[in-house]
Order: sequence, then structure tokens, then C-alpha cells
Amino acid sequence: MRLICFILCCWCCGWLRGQTATTEAKAVAGPCVVVDIPVLVAGYGAEFFEETARAFEKLRPGVEVRLYGDPRINDRVRIRVMAGDPPDATDAVLLYPRLIEAGKILDLAPELDGPNWEGDARWRDTFRPGVLDRWRSNGAGAVYGLPFAHAVWTIFYDKALFRRHGWSVPRTWDEFFRLCDAMQAAGVTPLSLPGVTMRYGDAILRAAFYNLAGDEGYNAYHALAPGARSDPRFVRAAEVLQRVATRYLVRGWEGMTHTAAQQTFIEGKAAMTLSASWFANEMRGKLPPDFELGAMNLPVFADGISLPDTVQAQSGYYFLFKSGDAAKERATIDFFRYLTSRERARRFASQADAPVALVAAKVGDYSARMADTAALLERSPGAFDAAPAAASAAQATLSQALTDLRYQLMTGRIGAAEFGTRLEAAAEVERRRMQDPDHVTVRHAGKAAGLGILVAAVVAWMVWPRRRRKGAQEEAGAATSRLGRLRNDFGAGFVGPALGIYAAFVLLPGLAAFGWSLVRWDGFGEMRWAGLFNFRWLLLESDVFWSALGNNLFLMLVPPLVVVPVALGMAAFIHRGGPGAGVFRVVLLFPNLLGGIAAALIWLAAYEPTSGFINAALVAAGLKGFAGYAWLAQANLYWSLVPIYLWMACGFNLVLYLAAMQGVPEELYEAAELDGASATRQFFTITVPLIREVLVVSAVFLVIGGLNAFELVWLLTAQDPAAGTHTLGTFMVGALFNEFQAGRASAIAVVLFGLVLVASLAVLRVTRQEAVER
Repeated sequence: MRLICFILCCWCCGWLRGQTATTEAKAVAGPCVVVDIPVLVAGYGAEFFEETARAFEKLRPGVEVRLYGDPRINDRVRIRVMAGDPPDATDAVLLYPRLIEAGKILDLAPELDGPNWEGDARWRDTFRPGVLDRWRSNGAGAVYGLPFAHAVWTIFYDKALFRRHGWSVPRTWDEFFRLCDAMQAAGVTPLSLPGVTMRYGDAILRAAFYNLAGDEGYNAYHALAPGARSDPRFVRAAEVLQRVATRYLVRGWEGMTHTAAQQTFIEGKAAMTLSASWFANEMRGKLPPDFELGAMNLPVFADGISLPDTVQAQSGYYFLFKSGDAAKERATIDFFRYLTSRERARRFASQADAPVALVAAKVGDYSARMADTAALLERSPGAFDAAPAAASAAQATLSQALTDLRYQLMTGRIGAAEFGTRLEAAAEVERRRMQDPDHVTVRHAGKAAGLGILVAAVVAWMVWPRRRRKGAQEEAGAATSRLGRLRNDFGAGFVGPALGIYAAFVLLPGLAAFGWSLVRWDGFGEMRWAGLFNFRWLLLESDVFWSALGNNLFLMLVPPLVVVPVALGMAAFIHRGGPGAGVFRVVLLFPNLLGGIAAALIWLAAYEPTSGFINAALVAAGLKGFAGYAWLAQANLYWSLVPIYLWMACGFNLVLYLAAMQGVPEELYEAAELDGASATRQFFTITVPLIREVLVVSAVFLVIGGLNAFELVWLLTAQDPAAGTHTLGTFMVGALFNEFQAGRASAIAVVLFGLVLVASLAVLRVTRQEAVER
């Protein structure tokens, strides 16, 4: 619900920003065009792009380029576009087919047929062959995406290690498997690959399948064609991925982030690592100066149909939005003409040490570490796209199914044939839904009925006792009436302003979220009425919803059962003046100074299988079985959250309990001591009963926090949780930003709001009942 409120607030802010910009423009003497370009800087940083913006401003004094970005720019831009406030251009991941269909993206074909920045060639001829085709419309000749960075998926290897053992670069998958067996025989782990970011493994699946199926089969797969996922060629490609994952990866890979997997390779704990060509720039400063980095193309099958030197590329495309302002659109196009100039292309290749989608960059522009990748590009007869345009719309709704089944395939829980069959079944569901959008397959009728009965029972329990104590409440009201009543006008004066702000930024957006839950909307196109479909789908069909609800239940129960006793014990220790009490108070309260994101990043590093201090400490303590243990693997994730909750929540609850304990009269302890009661007896018969209300309140906060859990799970799963690791919060955000289902996400928010409301009212009811009884 908070996310929906934030989107609506951005919507309002977008209008205000437009009004402010108009006012400022009128106040400025002389023409000044401001171009707004948020960029994704994940693999290459922002330095080059900011440098380019400043250089362009010097060449075009009447233009200001507001270029900014960070690795999380995708979510920010999505919210802006959904709120009707798009930037002038961006490379953020959006549902571009819908935006193109809605006429919101500029057609660059006329400009590409014009001159390049230098004026000595057609602009389109300066790009690598085929890179403009991904976002070319069928038949019309329009081009909507402008490529720049041109990542190539390769297997990086340690040349010195290969030379020392006499290993050669494999060309086929059979040669690759023999090489891996030889590495294991020599006591060397063959390959590192991230399990937290498990989608890296898709590069193997794509390469193997494309080699067997060619352009036709590969495009049919991404176009959601019937039978593409159960195709024997796809199953054979899945067998390759499973064999690599189950036999040749470094121990603990399931709990590794992509940077940890790359660091494992650099440290010599694996002979190879799978990554794209942003690797060298991303690990700059971590690669030793004498490290001999090699890059090999992904292997092929001996009977494959694609050319062996074909590379798997993943270009970063920029899209220019229509603004209705001809001067701004012209300035934006001019900036990208400059960005793709020969000088800028070569500068990017040398500065970022990464390939670019322009022919101007040559092998000599890269460092020695990227020479192999540059050579692969030079001799490649072509490239196939790691994510064709057809995949953006058709496969967005399949992302969750692929995430779940990929995990089961790569961990050996299912075979390749079952992987293909189940993925085809998920694709069939989506194809059927395209034909019959209102269809719901009933799978969880019993669970839905049980949840409804439970909520109804809780509501009935809250209402019924109140009616029985109506007389008592009237007596209490009569007793307090002697204090007098606050006049309505004075009350409105005190409460009105705060209530107005709260209504504008919370209540009204919340009501809008209720309305969105009744429509079908991808956030970019037209809203269509859906009635209760989103709720019926969640409660009756969705496996992920019930799995997420179960995970929320775990976080509502298990962490409080650990946090409350530990915090209570530490508070009693400090209250009794135990040795080092002051130090304990400061140390235990420190985690509360950190935000949830900072805490998640700290524990992400602590839980690293090979370099994290958790495993290092356990191994040093003699527990050798924890060497390389994957704490963040999907099967272990939720139990790994318990120490994090303890670390984050113990200090705050300790302060609450300690403050309550200090309010207990000392005379009670003195009298108990005279009666011969031990310290333990005093704790359970005096302290705990008298601070019971505080204990209840802290437990309620922990329980509600478990129901609202989002940040930790979202970050520790690299923003791509499997069905078994979702919470309702991550499920909602994934539905909105990964699957582009705004109506479904709003329905999840409404359900989550209802559950939190009922739980909060139930707890409030219990505390009021206890107060009346006392």
C-alpha cells in the first residue's frame, strides 16, 4: 500500500515539477533546453556518461543535460513513467512494446538515415551489423531503440592457470565437459557462478539452445510459440545447464552474489567464471596487475546449426520519449548523436574497458585484459540477442515461473525434460489467458475458504465482546465526562491540518489503490475493468501467493520467539547491573542506527560462502562442515534471516524492556528478597508480570513487521525471489515492476492491508480487554 501511495505522490509531483519548470523557463533570459536522462550505471559506472554530458553542453551552450543514475534506476523510472512524468530518454528496463504501441516513443529511423555526428556517413551505418534490428518494427521500418554499450556473454578464464596445466580453450560442449573433469582431477574447481543472481545461468541455456535451434527456434521461444519449451532441442540445452550447475560449480555457489562469484575466480578458487563483458570494469581495482584474463566464447554442439563464432550479445538500448516539445526532442537526438560519435565510442571502449555497439571501436582501444573479448567481436559473423524485443512483453509474465524452475533445474531437483514440460505448461497458461483474460484455474479453494473463515472469526470475536460490555463502557464514559468535552471548532483546528495532509498523501492514494485492484493495467497503457478477477486469481490460482503468505507467517512467529526472550534476558542483565552493562547497551543498540538496506548489505557480505566472516568464524571454531556453506541459498534463506532479525531488533526491544523494568518499584524486589526469593523467582513473579504490556506491544511490532517484510528478502535474493522465498511485499513489487501487473500488485496491497488491519485490531482488542478487566 505504501508503494502505491508513493506512485500516486510521484504522479502529483510530476505535475508540480512541470509547473515549476515552466515558471523557471519563463524567468530565464534567453533560450535554454533542459534534457532529462536517467541512466542505468550497473556495470559501467556513471563517470563516462557525465563526462559526455558536460562535453556536449560546451558544444551546445543552449542545452543543459541532466544526466544521472544509479544501479536501482529501473524502479524509479518505472514509477515516473506510470505517473505520467517520463524522462526525455533512458535505458531503464520498461515495457517498451506497450509504450511503442501507445505512441510514446520516438521513431528514430528518419534520424538514423541522416548524417552521423561527424557528418561523413549515415548515422545508422556507424552501428554494428544487426544491433538496430532488435527494436525495429515489422514492416514499417521504424527504429525505436538506440544501442550503445554492447555486452558480450563469455566464459572468463585464468590464462596462467591454463598454461601451467596445459589446458586448451574448448570449442564444443563435449570438450568443455572433458576440460572440467580434468580440472577436478587436478584439484581445481572449474567454474564460479552466482546463485543469488541465478539468472546468470540463462546465458548457458540461451547459447546452447540458439546453437541447436537457430534464429527461427530461438525467436519462436521468445514469442511464446506453442511447443518451444518442450522442444527436444530446448531440453537438450537445459541438460547442459544442469550438468554444469550440479557437477562443476564452486562449493556454496547457491549463496553467492555475482560479485562474490567473480571474486572467487580472481582469488584462484575457480579456473573460470561466467559473466558478460562488464566484468573487467566492474572488478577494476580487484584484479591483480599481473592477472592474465582470458575470454572464450560459449561452446557449441558438434551438430549445432549456428556458426561457432556467433556471440551472445546484450546491448544497452536508449529510448527517447515524445514530449511534444520539438526543441527538446531535437536536443535529445543531438545528444545521442554525439554520444555515438567515433571519439565517444572509442573513449567508452578505453575508459570502461567494455565493448560498444559502434564499429568505431577497434581491438586496440581495449586493454590487454579485454583483448580476447574484442577479438571475439571482430571475428564474429554476427550476434544473437540475449533478450529479444519479443521477450519484453510476452515473457514478462513468465519471469516468476522461469525463476522457480531454473532453481529446481540447477539444483538437481527436477530433470531437464520436466523443466521443459513445466515451463511449457506455464507458457500455455499465459497463452490461454491472452485468449480468455478472465479465466481462473481453481487450485486453492480450501485455503481461500480457510483464510476467509479465520478472518471472519477474528472480526466476530472483536465485535461480540464489545456488545456484552456496553454498560461498562457507558459507565467509564460517564466518569470521564466530568473532564468536559473539546469544542468541535477547537478540535478541528488542532486535528484538521494534520488530517488534511494525511488524507492527501495516504488516504486518497490508498483509496486509489483499491480502485486499481479492480482493473487490468500494465502501468503504461489503458486501464480495463477486471472486477474481482485479481483477487480471484490470487486466492484461487496463484501458488506464489500462498507460499508468500506462509513465509510471512514464518517471519511473524519465529523471529519474535527468538528476539523477545534474548532482548528480555539482556535487559534483565543490564537492569541488575551486570558487568559491562553500559557497553552491552551501546553495542546492541548500534544496529538500529542503520537502515534496512544498509543492514541487508552488511549481512549479504557476512553470509558470503567463501569470504564471509560467518563461515570463517564457524570453521575457525572447528565446525568444518560450514566451509563454503550457502546461507543465502533458497532452501536456507528464511532460517538465515533469524540472526539478522535478532541483530536488528534486539537493541530496540532491549531499551523498551529496560525502561519498563526501571519503572518497577524497588520495594517489591526488597520484600521478595526478604522472603527468600531468588533472582530468577523475582524475575518471573515480579518483573515479567509488571512489564507484560510492554512485552505484548513489542511482540505486536515484531509480528506486524513480519507481515510487512520486504527489504531483507528483496535484497538478499537480488530482487528476483523464487516462489519459495517470496513474501507478500516482494510478491507485490515483483508483480508491479517485473511482470508489469499494476492491478495485480494493487490487489496484493489490498489483501496485505486487510491482514495487517485485522491483526492490529485484534491485538488492540486484547489489550483493551485486559485493561478493562484490571
